[in-house]
Amino acid sequence: MKNNRRDFLRLSGKALCLSTGALASSLLPSGLLWASNQAQRVQTLVIGGGLAGLSTARNLMRMGQDSVVVLEARKRVGGRTLNLPLPGGHVVEGGGEWIGPGQDRIAAMAAELGVGTFDAFYQGDGFYEIQGLVSKGLLPEISVQQGYDFTRLAWRLQSMADNLPAGSPWQAANAGYLDSITLAQWLKNEGASGWTIDAFRIITRAIMSGYPERISLLWFLHYIQSSGGLLASALNDNGLQDLRFVGGSQLVSIKAAEALGGRVHLGEPVISINDKAAGPIEVQTHKGMYLADRVVVAMAPADTLRINFKSGLSPQRESLVKQWAGLTRLPLIKHSVIYKTPFWREAGLNGNVVTDHSPLQLVFDNSPHNASLGVLTAFLSAAEVPSMASKTDRARLIPQELSRYFGSKALYTLGYVEKDWSTDPWSIGCITPLTKGILTSAGPALRDPVGRIHWAGTESAEIGCGYMDGAVRSGERAAKEVYNGALAS
Repeated sequence: MKNNRRDFLRLSGKALCLSTGALASSLLPSGLLWASNQAQRVQTLVIGGGLAGLSTARNLMRMGQDSVVVLEARKRVGGRTLNLPLPGGHVVEGGGEWIGPGQDRIAAMAAELGVGTFDAFYQGDGFYEIQGLVSKGLLPEISVQQGYDFTRLAWRLQSMADNLPAGSPWQAANAGYLDSITLAQWLKNEGASGWTIDAFRIITRAIMSGYPERISLLWFLHYIQSSGGLLASALNDNGLQDLRFVGGSQLVSIKAAEALGGRVHLGEPVISINDKAAGPIEVQTHKGMYLADRVVVAMAPADTLRINFKSGLSPQRESLVKQWAGLTRLPLIKHSVIYKTPFWREAGLNGNVVTDHSPLQLVFDNSPHNASLGVLTAFLSAAEVPSMASKTDRARLIPQELSRYFGSKALYTLGYVEKDWSTDPWSIGCITPLTKGILTSAGPALRDPVGRIHWAGTESAEIGCGYMDGAVRSGERAAKEVYNGALAS
């Protein structure tokens, strides 16, 4: 029944994961010396040139600290945001791309840098394929009982999330229990129908790149609480998939790095960090040594395993990083098929496909804001679909899969662009589905400084965890910690 459809949440792929741009690392901050046999002396060294690291550096400079250097391992900035080139000078995002209501920190940063936004396209009907039933419309075709069961449990989960200590779920009175079971176990204990369980599988694959059977209930509750709720996380129009950036999301980082100038050093991964009891912190790269009063590591927890912390790493932080790195995650590919026009719009379709059956997790209209090209973007995992393990196979099979929904016109493509995050040398995945036990055993280590080493990154954010907004907020927090620490020393 049509009215019952409004009890179901429309879904789309998310944001936390461009053309690389050209950013020279030629000029150094004033007072910073460099020679092949001489260490660079700097007040604060930021490791990571994504949104979190660039936000940290920008805020430190606003606080009056000019001696800041950002080290980025890649030869580009942006971290898990990446613009991929399209014909005609357009781009499509290979990682995180959307923002929505409440995500005011990333919105403010973009506005300050002159990066505009435009409405993502959701006009028209979408396709839904759940438990073998294909329906078309605003929301999927469901029975009264299915709508009631899903809404009942979605409301319960939202109520539980609302009662968590904001940003510190491990402090909840029942945190131990919530972190000892998965979302799937909780749904089963609550008598969820098979349809509801499948619906939540779609949700978690979309927003967390993982299955309910592997995701800690406490992490899921924290994730939706920090993002503004389950409805905000799942909705397209007026939700967290509401707006896109003109020029692509990576443009925010590119412009931020340009403003920082020679303070951003590209292609310089950190080898080791030594926070000794006396003297400055020693940070070694393949190019030389840096001596810093403070260090901010603005990276996903698992990615910090690449750095040898010679001293100053707490047992709890080490435990957090090792557990995080050992997680089972879906290797995510974001694949965009290019067409001459967004032909589906003429048929009254918005380009969305939500399914528990297709090899494609989600499909959505990702065309340029002027619709001069048509782009359908899909999320998929080669681990789930071995037949699409190679680029050649994906280029052939994905248009065939799209033609199931959009007809034969979907077969006539101009090509494709994609980002396979499982093969990225500097990111262990794009989105994190945290499993049982990690938050309660090591959650505080997400943010707690260790000596003079501070932590930033979207996973550490109290608000916007997993999203671009959370990355920016984490940088603002880390900058305040560094500034206050400098005042106290």
